[in-house]
Amino acid sequence: MASSSHSRIADFLFEAGLLKTTQRTGWNTVRAPPESVAEHSYRTAVVGYVLARMAGLSPSDEASLIKACLFHDLHEARIGDLHRLAKLYGSLDEKKAEKAQREGLPADMKADLASVLDSLSPRLKQFAYEADKIECAITAKEYLDAGYRTKKWIEHTRPMLKSKEAKELLAAIEKSDSISWFVDNPKWSGETKKK
Repeated sequence: MASSSHSRIADFLFEAGLLKTTQRTGWNTVRAPPESVAEHSYRTAVVGYVLARMAGLSPSDEASLIKACLFHDLHEARIGDLHRLAKLYGSLDEKKAEKAQREGLPADMKADLASVLDSLSPRLKQFAYEADKIECAITAKEYLDAGYRTKKWIEHTRPMLKSKEAKELLAAIEKSDSISWFVDNPKWSGETKKK
Protein backbone atom coordinates (compact mmCIF):
# COMPACT_ATOMS: atom_id res chain seq x y z
CA MET A 1 0.00 0.00 0.00
CA ALA A 2 1.32 3.45 -0.90
CA SER A 3 2.30 5.77 1.90
CA SER A 4 0.33 8.97 2.36
CA SER A 5 3.26 11.01 1.03
CA HIS A 6 3.32 8.88 -2.12
CA SER A 7 -0.40 9.39 -2.54
CA ARG A 8 0.07 13.12 -2.14
CA ILE A 9 2.85 13.08 -4.76
CA ALA A 10 0.54 11.18 -7.12
CA ASP A 11 -2.17 13.81 -6.58
CA PHE A 12 0.39 16.56 -7.25
CA LEU A 13 1.31 14.90 -10.55
CA PHE A 14 -2.33 14.51 -11.55
CA GLU A 15 -2.89 18.18 -10.77
CA ALA A 16 0.16 19.19 -12.82
CA GLY A 17 -1.37 17.19 -15.67
CA LEU A 18 -4.31 19.60 -15.73
CA LEU A 19 -1.96 22.07 -17.42
CA LYS A 20 -2.12 19.89 -20.54
CA THR A 21 -5.78 20.86 -20.95
CA THR A 22 -5.64 24.37 -19.45
CA GLN A 23 -5.57 26.79 -22.37
CA ARG A 24 -3.55 29.98 -22.50
CA THR A 25 -6.21 32.56 -23.24
CA GLY A 26 -4.31 35.47 -24.81
CA TRP A 27 -4.05 33.81 -28.21
CA ASN A 28 -7.84 33.53 -28.36
CA THR A 29 -8.01 37.30 -28.82
CA VAL A 30 -6.41 36.98 -32.27
CA ARG A 31 -8.10 33.65 -33.02
CA ALA A 32 -4.77 31.81 -33.13
CA PRO A 33 -4.67 28.05 -32.52
CA PRO A 34 -4.99 27.02 -28.87
CA GLU A 35 -1.91 26.42 -26.75
CA SER A 36 -1.91 24.71 -23.37
CA VAL A 37 -0.15 26.02 -20.30
CA ALA A 38 1.89 22.78 -20.28
CA GLU A 39 3.18 23.51 -23.79
CA HIS A 40 4.15 27.02 -22.75
CA SER A 41 5.81 25.84 -19.52
CA TYR A 42 7.87 23.20 -21.32
CA ARG A 43 9.36 25.62 -23.82
CA THR A 44 9.83 28.28 -21.12
CA ALA A 45 12.06 25.75 -19.33
CA VAL A 46 13.99 25.19 -22.58
CA VAL A 47 14.42 28.97 -22.98
CA GLY A 48 15.60 29.13 -19.35
CA TYR A 49 18.22 26.49 -20.13
CA VAL A 50 19.39 28.48 -23.17
CA LEU A 51 19.61 31.73 -21.18
CA ALA A 52 21.51 29.94 -18.40
CA ARG A 53 24.05 28.65 -20.91
CA MET A 54 24.35 32.01 -22.67
CA ALA A 55 24.98 33.70 -19.30
CA GLY A 56 27.42 31.04 -18.09
CA LEU A 57 25.44 30.30 -14.93
CA SER A 58 26.70 27.72 -12.48
CA PRO A 59 25.13 24.23 -12.70
CA SER A 60 23.24 24.95 -9.47
CA ASP A 61 21.83 28.26 -10.73
CA GLU A 62 21.03 26.67 -14.09
CA ALA A 63 19.04 23.91 -12.38
CA SER A 64 17.17 26.42 -10.21
CA LEU A 65 16.33 28.56 -13.23
CA ILE A 66 15.05 25.61 -15.26
CA LYS A 67 12.88 24.45 -12.35
CA ALA A 68 11.51 27.96 -11.84
CA CYS A 69 10.61 28.12 -15.53
CA LEU A 70 9.04 24.68 -15.51
CA PHE A 71 6.83 25.41 -12.50
CA HIS A 72 6.18 29.14 -13.02
CA ASP A 73 2.56 28.65 -14.11
CA LEU A 74 1.69 25.58 -12.02
CA HIS A 75 -0.85 27.67 -10.10
CA GLU A 76 -2.89 27.88 -13.32
CA ALA A 77 -3.96 24.27 -12.77
CA ARG A 78 -6.14 25.76 -10.01
CA ILE A 79 -6.96 29.27 -11.16
CA GLY A 80 -6.65 29.12 -14.95
CA ASP A 81 -4.90 31.58 -17.25
CA LEU A 82 -6.07 35.18 -17.52
CA HIS A 83 -4.99 37.24 -20.51
CA ARG A 84 -3.97 40.88 -20.21
CA LEU A 85 -7.44 42.29 -20.88
CA ALA A 86 -9.09 40.02 -18.30
CA LYS A 87 -6.54 41.08 -15.67
CA LEU A 88 -7.79 44.66 -15.95
CA TYR A 89 -10.96 43.54 -14.17
CA GLY A 90 -9.55 41.42 -11.40
CA SER A 91 -6.81 39.13 -10.29
CA LEU A 92 -6.43 35.81 -8.56
CA ASP A 93 -3.96 34.98 -5.81
CA GLU A 94 -1.26 33.00 -7.61
CA LYS A 95 1.00 32.72 -4.55
CA LYS A 96 -1.86 31.39 -2.41
CA ALA A 97 -2.58 28.72 -5.04
CA GLU A 98 1.11 27.77 -5.26
CA LYS A 99 1.39 27.45 -1.48
CA ALA A 100 -1.74 25.29 -1.34
CA GLN A 101 -0.39 23.06 -4.12
CA ARG A 102 2.70 22.31 -2.03
CA GLU A 103 0.76 21.33 1.10
CA GLY A 104 1.27 17.73 2.14
CA LEU A 105 4.25 17.10 -0.13
CA PRO A 106 7.42 15.68 1.44
CA ALA A 107 9.33 18.42 3.23
CA ASP A 108 12.31 18.43 0.85
CA MET A 109 10.09 18.66 -2.22
CA LYS A 110 7.95 21.34 -0.63
CA ALA A 111 11.03 23.39 0.31
CA ASP A 112 12.58 22.99 -3.15
CA LEU A 113 9.41 24.17 -4.91
CA ALA A 114 9.09 27.09 -2.51
CA SER A 115 12.72 27.99 -3.15
CA VAL A 116 12.43 28.10 -6.94
CA LEU A 117 9.08 29.87 -6.91
CA ASP A 118 9.54 32.32 -4.02
CA SER A 119 13.20 32.69 -3.11
CA LEU A 120 15.25 33.00 -6.28
CA SER A 121 18.04 35.55 -6.38
CA PRO A 122 17.07 38.74 -8.23
CA ARG A 123 19.26 37.74 -11.18
CA LEU A 124 17.65 34.30 -11.54
CA LYS A 125 14.19 35.78 -11.01
CA GLN A 126 14.87 38.18 -13.90
CA PHE A 127 16.05 35.34 -16.14
CA ALA A 128 12.94 33.29 -15.29
CA TYR A 129 10.74 36.29 -16.09
CA GLU A 130 12.60 36.83 -19.35
CA ALA A 131 12.33 33.14 -20.31
CA ASP A 132 8.54 33.37 -19.86
CA LYS A 133 8.32 36.52 -21.99
CA ILE A 134 10.65 35.16 -24.68
CA GLU A 135 8.61 31.97 -24.93
CA CYS A 136 5.51 34.09 -25.55
CA ALA A 137 7.45 36.02 -28.20
CA ILE A 138 8.53 32.77 -29.88
CA THR A 139 4.93 31.59 -30.03
CA ALA A 140 3.87 35.01 -31.31
CA LYS A 141 6.54 34.78 -34.03
CA GLU A 142 5.31 31.34 -35.06
CA TYR A 143 1.75 32.67 -35.26
CA LEU A 144 2.90 35.82 -37.08
CA ASP A 145 4.70 33.71 -39.69
CA ALA A 146 1.45 31.76 -40.11
CA GLY A 147 -0.52 34.95 -40.75
CA TYR A 148 -1.92 35.85 -37.32
CA ARG A 149 -1.79 39.39 -35.96
CA THR A 150 0.67 38.81 -33.14
CA LYS A 151 3.46 41.28 -33.92
CA LYS A 152 2.53 43.44 -30.92
CA TRP A 153 3.26 40.53 -28.55
CA ILE A 154 6.85 40.59 -29.80
CA GLU A 155 7.06 44.38 -29.66
CA HIS A 156 5.73 44.42 -26.09
CA THR A 157 8.35 41.86 -25.05
CA ARG A 158 11.36 43.98 -26.02
CA PRO A 159 11.16 46.58 -23.20
CA MET A 160 10.57 43.84 -20.59
CA LEU A 161 14.00 42.33 -21.18
CA LYS A 162 16.93 43.61 -19.13
CA SER A 163 19.70 41.04 -19.61
CA LYS A 164 22.04 41.17 -22.57
CA GLU A 165 21.40 37.47 -23.20
CA ALA A 166 17.62 37.87 -23.37
CA LYS A 167 17.89 40.87 -25.70
CA GLU A 168 20.23 38.99 -28.02
CA LEU A 169 17.98 35.93 -28.04
CA LEU A 170 14.87 37.97 -28.85
CA ALA A 171 16.71 39.76 -31.68
CA ALA A 172 17.65 36.40 -33.21
CA ILE A 173 14.06 35.16 -32.92
CA GLU A 174 12.70 38.29 -34.59
CA LYS A 175 15.10 37.94 -37.54
CA SER A 176 14.35 34.25 -38.05
CA ASP A 177 11.65 32.51 -40.05
CA SER A 178 10.07 30.07 -37.62
CA ILE A 179 9.92 27.14 -40.06
CA SER A 180 12.97 27.73 -42.27
CA TRP A 181 15.04 25.40 -40.06
CA PHE A 182 12.94 22.62 -41.60
CA VAL A 183 11.46 23.69 -44.93
CA ASP A 184 14.65 25.29 -46.23
CA ASN A 185 16.83 22.31 -45.34
CA PRO A 186 17.01 19.93 -48.33
CA LYS A 187 17.93 17.02 -46.07
CA TRP A 188 14.75 17.30 -44.03
CA SER A 189 12.25 18.82 -46.43
CA GLY A 190 12.29 15.98 -48.95
CA GLU A 191 14.42 17.69 -51.58
CA THR A 192 17.30 15.70 -52.97
CA LYS A 193 20.71 16.88 -54.04
CA LYS A 194 21.29 17.16 -57.74
CA LYS A 195 24.09 14.95 -58.98
